[in-house]
This record gives sequence, structure tokens and C-alpha cells, in this order.
Amino acid sequence: MAGHTHVFGRKPTFREREKDRERERKGKRPLRVDTFLSSPDLLVRHLLVRRDSAVPEQPHGQALMRPFRGGAVSHNGVVLYREAVLKPGDIIGLGGHFLFLYRDPRVTPAPPLALALPLQMDGTVSFGPGNMMDRQEALRKYVGSTEAVLKFQANHADILLQEIISKNSTPDSGGGPLAPAYLLSLMIDHASKHLDPALTPQLLLKTANQIKAIVSLESEADFPPPSVEKLSSDLRSLMFWMANATELLNFFQVKVEALEKEWEFEAPGDPVLLADMDTCSDALAQLDDVIMHTFQQCVYHLTKTLYSLLPTLLDTNPFSSEKKEKDIAGLKDEDSHKVKEEGGEESDVTNLPPTVAGLVEVYRCSLQLTREACLSPPLTSQTFGYLFFFTNTSLLNTLLERDSLFSWARAVQIRTNLDLVLDWLQGVGLGDIASEFLKKLSNTVNFLCIPKTRLIQSSWSSLLEEHSLLSPAQLHHLLTHYKLGPARAPPSCWAPPPGTELGGDIFESFLDHPPLILPNETPSLDLTQPITNPELLKEVTRLRTFLWGLDQEEPPANQRTRL
Repeated sequence: MAGHTHVFGRKPTFREREKDRERERKGKRPLRVDTFLSSPDLLVRHLLVRRDSAVPEQPHGQALMRPFRGGAVSHNGVVLYREAVLKPGDIIGLGGHFLFLYRDPRVTPAPPLALALPLQMDGTVSFGPGNMMDRQEALRKYVGSTEAVLKFQANHADILLQEIISKNSTPDSGGGPLAPAYLLSLMIDHASKHLDPALTPQLLLKTANQIKAIVSLESEADFPPPSVEKLSSDLRSLMFWMANATELLNFFQVKVEALEKEWEFEAPGDPVLLADMDTCSDALAQLDDVIMHTFQQCVYHLTKTLYSLLPTLLDTNPFSSEKKEKDIAGLKDEDSHKVKEEGGEESDVTNLPPTVAGLVEVYRCSLQLTREACLSPPLTSQTFGYLFFFTNTSLLNTLLERDSLFSWARAVQIRTNLDLVLDWLQGVGLGDIASEFLKKLSNTVNFLCIPKTRLIQSSWSSLLEEHSLLSPAQLHHLLTHYKLGPARAPPSCWAPPPGTELGGDIFESFLDHPPLILPNETPSLDLTQPITNPELLKEVTRLRTFLWGLDQEEPPANQRTRL
């Protein structure tokens, strides 16, 4: 093995040679076999060994070996599925008929042989050699360990998946808001590193399908008539799965990229690998669907509740003191304990006048839902972006419909109510998003707040320039119906120049909502760190014990390890 890469395999059949030639014609040249072996259980390309500058990021002189997909290879008696470091003295098994001893002529004296253990079969959870007491102690340390590891055999993958999903499918399951994503990530991480590569794509798809099925059932639940408190309770599960699906999508994307990198050395166009790539794509698409569906369901029900509360911002007088103190006192008695538990003083709505408190309560509950679910910041921003888009569109259209509001006195009341809402949103960190999506409503209200004496002296061109967010049709509508007083005609300076296009729709379209941008981030769940959450560690320990119980069903009674 003098070159940078060396491939072991067998001579191809006529049909296999034709496939290679077809790939070469398409510009996809497969790796050339350097050492031909004769055995019925070997692949055309069975094992790749590479070293030195072939892998620049590896230490100088280090050799690596990896089986081609489906090739039976053992490394010092252990089944090998993925790339591993090859050291002098290692024993390599190819199929069931060939054993090789690796020597490096640059290493002198020659190191001792790596004593081969009995072959460890696919995915067996091993706790090391030694007597029964040693294995029992190793098992106990593993089960109680805080290490982010969940070992299992390949034939237990489906059972483990069902166990994780069934015991962690609600926000109140006890493992924390992101428990399903974390536990499923542990499962897939182990499979992708230690089990047959064919298993990982299947696990990705099965996981995504399970989550989609749960979310579909949640969406079929009957939602009550608009009520902030009841709605907040009913949306918890949808928000819970939106957050978990987002974390899993980020994790899946990283794993799929790693799989694609592993497949670079395989035969181009291999139908098995193409099928695996399709399976991975299906899994990602299913999680995309889950995120989009849960997002749509959440904002639909939240906006439905908002719709019944928005008119108060236009219709109520924030300067009226009638019943104000009584109403505020009632709100405080009812909600003060909730504020302490859920959001602190910065999210308190009890200090707001009743004119806007109900509306702000929807935003407060929405924010609380995203925080409880640990929803990713990008999706939290998009959720509120949609709510504020709906608020802006609904209020602006209602305002334009009702010319009775086109006066300075009414506009000042609306401006005050709107400022109370914006100030509260600023206090909870949503000010920038709110200002961005509510700017057209704010601009329109500002126009109506212009003192009448100044407004009647302003020209069409200056008003259009100062309020550029308004279309000519909208500005013309506002000026035409502005309440100047009894029998007072609009001034001539308000007339638009000849040829101005005034035929456009004055109403905003609800179809112009911001598109949902699916996440593509680094996973926030770090599997390299110990498990610090006591509830999550308790669930991981339970799953390890559960898997240990499955393992004990297979060996004879005298070979079982007790906890």
C-alpha cells in the first residue's frame, strides 16, 4: 500500500463492469481496486485504506480505513461500519475468509499484535471484558452516568423509539420542554456512530413520521370559542411539538450532511445510497411539514382570538376614568399571582388600562407559550411577526372602513392606546418586531393626529411625502372623508395632481403575510456536554434501565448482568 489510498475488493462481473463504464461516461468515475481477493462474500469495492496527505486534517502518518457500504469488515474482532484509525498490529477481517495483519515499515520495532476478541456483533451493548462483578460495576456506572449517551442494539431501535415517544409526548411528561428532541437525538447519535449505516436513514424517517402522526391528532382537537386563558392551555401541545420538531430538524440536517460526506467514497449512483438519500430527504420534509403545520395552527387560533379584541383599541377612550380604577383593581386581584409565576413585572398587564389590557394579554400568553416551550428565537420572532402583521392589517382596514374615526380627537385616543401596547411590547423585548410590522397603522394614525389647523394648510405632495407608506388611493380616501366640521369642504390643496392613480384598493391584503422561513441552524442541544437537568437525567436513566431489561431477555440466565 504505497499510495495515498488503497482499495480491497474482488473482480467485478460483466454486469458490474458495464455499470462502472456507464458511470464513467457520466463523469462519475469510481475508485480503482488495488488488491483483488476471491471470495463470494466480498464486494467489488470492499475496504478503503487511506493515509497521509489524503486526509490533510489528520495527524501526519496516521492511516484510516473504512468499509464500503454493505462490506463485512472487522477491526480487532469488532464489526466495523465507519472510518477508524488503523494502527500497526491491528488485525483486519474481510468477509468470512480473510484476515490481515497491518504493519507499518516506518515503525520499528514492530508493535505486538492487537489480540482479537470474539467477534462483537451488530450493536451489542458491551460493558467491557472481565468477570461478572466487573461487568456489573461498569453497567451501574453507565446507567447512572450524566454522559449524553444512550446505548442500544439495532434490533431494539423501534422499541426504543416507541418508548421515548409514548413517555414524552406532552409538555407535562416531566423531562422538560425539549425532552423528546434530546432523547431522540441521543438515539440517532448512537445509531449514526455505532450501528449499521443503513439504520440511520430509517430511524430519521420513522422518528419524523411518529411526530407528524402525534401533531395530526393534536390538530384534530376541538378548540373552544376565543378565550385567552383556555386557548393558551390548548396551544401548549402544538407549541411544544413545534419547538421539538425545530430542534430535531436542525439535528437531522447535521446528521444528513455527515452521511453525505461518508458517502463521497462510495460508488457514484449506487441505488442503495440513492434510496438512503431519498429516505433522509423524506424525513427532513416530514419535519418541515410538522413545523409549518404547528406554526399555522398556533397563529390561526391566536389571531382568531385577537380579532375579537382588536376593535377596543379603536373604540375606547384611554382618558376616561369611569370604572377605570375598579376594573384595574379587579384585574390585579385576579392575575397578580399569575404574573409572579409566569413573566415577572416586565410582562405585567394589570397596570394597563382595560382599553388595551385584553389585547396585550393575548401577546403576553403567546410570549409565555414560546418561553415555556423553549421555541427557537427565529421561530419566536416569526410567530410574533405574523401576529403583528395580522394586528396591523386588521386594524388598518377597520380604520379605513370607518370614516367616523377620521378626526383629530379620535386619532389621539387611538394613538394613546397604540402607544400603550407598543410600550408594553418594548418592555418584553418585542418592540423592534412590533414597530416593523405595525408601522403602516402607526403612520396612518400619525396622519390623523395632525392638528386640523396645520392639516388644512398642507398640500397633497407634502402629505404624500411625509406619509409615504400610504398609497395615493389610501391618502385620498382619508382626506376625502376627514371630519373638518359641518358643511366644510376639503381645501383645494388636498386635491391630487391630474393623472394620479387613485383606483387601487385601499385595504391591505391578509395574503401578504410574511412567509415562514424554516430553520437552518446549529442544534442548540449539545450532546457533548453532561446532562445537568435532573428531570432529563432521570428519564435517560429510566431508558437505560429499560434497554438493559431488553438485553437481559436474550442471553442464558447464567450470562446475564444484574444491576
